[in-house]
Amino acid sequence: MKRPAIGIGVLRPLALGALLGGLAAALLLPEGAEQQRIGQRPIEQETWPPREFYSHCGWHYLRVDESGWSTGGVGSFEDLGNRLGRPETPGQEITIPIFPTVYMPRMCDKLYYDAILESDIECGDKVLVIGTGSGADAWVASLKSKDLVYVVEINPMAVVNAGMTAHLANFRIKPIVGDVTTTDLPDDFREFDYVLWNMPFLKVERKAEDRSVRRRAVPGSIEERDFHDGDDGTILKDFLALLPSLLKKGGKAILLNVSAARDLITAPGVTTETYDDIMLFVIPNP
Repeated sequence: MKRPAIGIGVLRPLALGALLGGLAAALLLPEGAEQQRIGQRPIEQETWPPREFYSHCGWHYLRVDESGWSTGGVGSFEDLGNRLGRPETPGQEITIPIFPTVYMPRMCDKLYYDAILESDIECGDKVLVIGTGSGADAWVASLKSKDLVYVVEINPMAVVNAGMTAHLANFRIKPIVGDVTTTDLPDDFREFDYVLWNMPFLKVERKAEDRSVRRRAVPGSIEERDFHDGDDGTILKDFLALLPSLLKKGGKAILLNVSAARDLITAPGVTTETYDDIMLFVIPNP
């Protein structure tokens, strides 16, 4: 039987896997956890890459080129070597993993990402991204501002994911874990030129049998939690009340929500764009 060659397509994902493992361990393990494991039987999940990367925790590419923002599935961790360094079209591209419980960018979000690319964000502008998830929108914002991107994210796993995206795409983030409407933000989380949020949409219940990810989750575990399960309007109302304290005079917010959100977003000067039942809102701060 022919022995498979180990080429650059294999070495790249292996090296990236080691890097991902180190970052996840540094950010998620409590102090002293490594010492506590000495003498204990290792658990199955400590293998790298985690088994999720072969199945429901997919790898996605994110690309920006002359056609705008786009995304697509790469496949499993094993398929990553076939993607790295081989963009199908000229342009800026990264390939990132989507961690468990983290929202996966989809083409229905294109309205939002292209609005960021087409916005008046300038080099050096101060940008806040709320609910960044994988860090995809923080990456797109950094292509415009070419500066530190501020992040508020309620899901700790998403903060790790966004940190990895920032590392892979060579930009910087300053993340805060928490709910933007209730967390005491540091003093420098003010006076933003732009605030961006691909907001949670109105909740749609799915049948239990359709939740292939959750079926394998242990009740109460992080895989069981859904951090992007929609909004009945409460989040939007609280955020709109907070927004003037986040934006500088003349700043703008770019939000994506369902069309029904227009009943709540009534500030003067708001512009909208619609795709199907999804609506983009640009809210100026006079």
